[in-house]
Amino acid sequence: MKRILTTVTMSALVVSGFASTGTGKVEAASSSSYKVKVMADGLRVRTGPSTKYKIVGGVNAGKTFKYYGKKGKWTKISYGGKKRYVYSSYVKRYSIGKKATAKKASHSTGFLRPTSGRISQGYGKASGRYGYTFHNGIDIAAAAGKTVRATASGRVIKSGYQGAYGNYVMMKHKVNGSTYTSVYAHLSKRSVYTGQSVAKGSKIGNVGSTGNSTGSHLHFELHRGGYIYSGTSAVNTINPLSVL
Repeated sequence: MKRILTTVTMSALVVSGFASTGTGKVEAASSSSYKVKVMADGLRVRTGPSTKYKIVGGVNAGKTFKYYGKKGKWTKISYGGKKRYVYSSYVKRYSIGKKATAKKASHSTGFLRPTSGRISQGYGKASGRYGYTFHNGIDIAAAAGKTVRATASGRVIKSGYQGAYGNYVMMKHKVNGSTYTSVYAHLSKRSVYTGQSVAKGSKIGNVGSTGNSTGSHLHFELHRGGYIYSGTSAVNTINPLSVL
């Protein structure tokens, strides 16, 4: 989580965080076998597998495209009738022949996105500029006051104000037989109390910029098991975009 967060544009994120020389070998794939689904808003489409190549468009979460393989950290897709590239961390490949099954499986994960908006900072390695070298959640830029909802049914284990998190809510869930802990930080307002049982999709608060934050956004974490924080490694956190 950022100690001092400055909301950045998606284009700036792509230039700084998605840098890749793209010199890896291309992974071959049958264009008729797979598609990819975009998992984040504002993902840039480029003419080649590197930030050095020209941006030819932007796509939002939920869009699907034909898949033509990978080159390094970049995925080749069909865009506007031509083969283009997007950064692989923000797309998910699936088999066309099992499309219905894949869709059903995505719903069975039991999680939903807590609020809508573009991803202003993704999950994973960070520069250390803000006091941490691993960002163990995602930041969703959204207007102040926008509703934040429970990612899954569960019980509120913490609802309060704490340092860098500002106003935050922490919930414990049981999903598909496994225990998870979710964290929602920088809230302008909390709508639930500790010990409360909350249904999936129910309102738990509102987007804000409390704590160590500059710019209205939701910082969202998902842990396997209990809550363990680390500013240098993932520990037991998972990338929320992998299950949302």
